[in-house]
Amino acid sequence: MRRPPRRSAATPEGTLIAIRFDPVAQYPAPGSGFSPAGAYPEYRGGRLSERPNAVYDMVRALLRDAGLDAARMGTREWNPLGAHLAPGASVFVLCNFVYHMRPQDSAASLRAKCIHGSVLRALVDYILLAIGPEGRVTFGNAPLQSCRWDDVLEATGAAHVLDFYRSAGAPVDARDLRLHVSHRDRLGRVVSVESRDAAGTDAVEVDLGAESLLAPLAAAHPRFRVSDYDPRRTEAYHANGAHRYVMHRAILDADAVISLSKLKTHEKVGITCGLKGFVGAVGHKDCLAHHRFGGRSLGGDEFRNDWAALNGLARFHDWLNTRESDRPLQGASQILERGVRWMLRRARIPLGGAWYGNDTCWRMALDLARIVHYTDRQGRMTTVPQRRHLSLIDGIVAGEGDGPLVPSAVDAKVLLFADNVALGDRAACRLMGYDPASIPLVARALEPSRYPLVDASDTDATVRFNGDLLTEDRIRPVLGRPFLAPTGWSGYFERTA
Repeated sequence: MRRPPRRSAATPEGTLIAIRFDPVAQYPAPGSGFSPAGAYPEYRGGRLSERPNAVYDMVRALLRDAGLDAARMGTREWNPLGAHLAPGASVFVLCNFVYHMRPQDSAASLRAKCIHGSVLRALVDYILLAIGPEGRVTFGNAPLQSCRWDDVLEATGAAHVLDFYRSAGAPVDARDLRLHVSHRDRLGRVVSVESRDAAGTDAVEVDLGAESLLAPLAAAHPRFRVSDYDPRRTEAYHANGAHRYVMHRAILDADAVISLSKLKTHEKVGITCGLKGFVGAVGHKDCLAHHRFGGRSLGGDEFRNDWAALNGLARFHDWLNTRESDRPLQGASQILERGVRWMLRRARIPLGGAWYGNDTCWRMALDLARIVHYTDRQGRMTTVPQRRHLSLIDGIVAGEGDGPLVPSAVDAKVLLFADNVALGDRAACRLMGYDPASIPLVARALEPSRYPLVDASDTDATVRFNGDLLTEDRIRPVLGRPFLAPTGWSGYFERTA
């Protein structure tokens, strides 16, 4: 059985959280592949940027503040991630690439919802120091089914990072983990569907059964849903006591997974940082349970407003997603439905489980977190962690309001590194001005279980903010106020404070 590398003597004891805030930080231009402006003693990248790169400097300072390989800091041999990543290891950087830039998006709105290539570049440089030339780094995720992969890499700057490493002959590649991709026209109609992995080698099915956090809901015979997918397939993945998820083999084959997520609100679970980012590890998104069909009168948690008209819209949405794209009037029906949903959102009526009463989505996300931590390469759940996991949260430009798809950009000017994803998210809640106990995704991640995400003896994190030691409860909102909540969470955080 494969086990992640043990902590070395160079690794401080306990969970580490490092936060860097720079009031003038901004993402650099992609020249020189987001290289640093200065030749740090440990730097192996060759090229340097002619302009300042505050983001690279902040990532380096995070690793220094975390106390990693402190004895060799400032020397050519400094290897901060070497305590977590062994030479020759395979590392997957799970990025938040949620969707490409749409005509109505601004550059700021894209930066509010997707990680930036400059953060990725600095992180990968330090991964390569640890794993050496025999190791391999892959970055990517499974974005929304109609996301244009090449476009999102280009818009975020990740394509420039990939070009830099390819020109240097470094073992770095990008991977789109989706095994089912829909192509839409400008009116939102599905014009074609691409099925990948015909040989079936990239899909690994993991059944959590009674251990799934969705299992307590099964007695009520819920109709689990994920928007824009055939509901029959979603229900089949969660039927007869099974709770099956289709993971991408690239994740399970990795020795370590590093979450590179966005500091951002999420309409279904409150925040989307490291924990929610595990959704990007699946191959088939129709296995995901984002909500339960209909309003409360139908036993669902899809709508905050339990209106008959909304339940009718849910039935129409289901009907559309059981039909082939070439059926008569299918395209016109899709345009009609998307138009109705657009008008309802403009009227600030939450749809698709986008409200604080969604009791489904957080369970699914934590199921996936446990799978990534505890599943072996063959898809078997074990009780021993199978791969190292670290978290880096990009909040140089953060997202508030109706994330994850249409957040409003805010200049938070902050980065966060943690060697435990759940505790990193807990600290991120405080940076956003939210009480972690009010967000089930975070609060329930800290509970004891057969597959714990936090060691029972390690729930108190050591925090350094710009190098200064402080207790976690002293982390203050980085904006000086709470992030604006998604529409469906309006008033919730105030009531639970």
